[in-house]
Amino acid sequence: MSEQHIIAADLIEVFITSRGGIYQSDVENCLYLNFSGKTSRLSFSSLNDLKKIIDKVDLGHMCTLIEHADIEIILIKDNCFVLSGLEIIYLKEILDGAFAMFGLNHIITDCLDRLVMS
Repeated sequence: MSEQHIIAADLIEVFITSRGGIYQSDVENCLYLNFSGKTSRLSFSSLNDLKKIIDKVDLGHMCTLIEHADIEIILIKDNCFVLSGLEIIYLKEILDGAFAMFGLNHIITDCLDRLVMS
């Protein structure tokens, strides 16, 4: 699925960078991760699991392995990600931004609900 298809599908942009982004589909009740030329359909819990895995990657150790390639293979449901150290940094930025937006949305909704009840 290309980025043009994502935009045409009337998805809600959650967070994007020049390297990719996360989009929300209320109709399909899922999220789309567009990263490294690939688009992956994920549930919120799968995206949360991916974030936890990415947050646990030891980039310092990964970059000091001379005898091994600096890649990480991550399997989430039907998705497989083969990422270099630099790609992990880029994906971490996207995931951190998306979860910050989810948190901000929750805070705004909570504040608006309090104003309506007052």
